[in-house]
This record gives sequence, structure tokens and C-alpha cells, in this order.
Amino acid sequence: MSCNQVHERRLDESSLTNLAEYQISTKGSYKCCQCAYNSGYQQGSLLQRFISLDIDSLGDTHTGPDGNHKSIHQAFALGYSDGVNSFISS
Repeated sequence: MSCNQVHERRLDESSLTNLAEYQISTKGSYKCCQCAYNSGYQQGSLLQRFISLDIDSLGDTHTGPDGNHKSIHQAFALGYSDGVNSFISS
């Protein structure tokens, strides 16, 4: 089952491939890296100083291209960095 949440920005599959092969927290298992990336991107594009990854708000994924068993924390950090770069570029 792939994540059924809307992803405003899609993280390129090659970027997902480069994420660590594990979930740091068992609570983060089967959570969507695309959702984590989007959360980070949104917070980064607003230059939020106090950032937070709300694991419970991420979609569930068990198969497919949404980053199953990849690090949601790395996906979030990548999204935040991309969001900050987007703010700087605009």
C-alpha cells in the first residue's frame, strides 16, 4: 500500500535511494518519506527556526516509491534544506 496523502512536492526517486536504509525510531516504521520531505520543505521555505517532525501526521506506506524503510528524519532534513534554498532563490 502506497501513501494516500497528497504530496505537493515529490522527492526524486534517486534522492530516496540515497537515504539510509533504516528507520531510526520504530515509531517511524512504515511512514512516508515523501510526507516527511514535504513537511521539512514547508517549514524550511518559511524559515521556521523551531522545526518539528510530527511522525504521527505522516502517511503510512508499506510498499512502493514513497520511501518504505528509509529514514524519514533524513527526508525531513533534506526537505528543510531544499525549502530554505527555495526561499533564498525567490
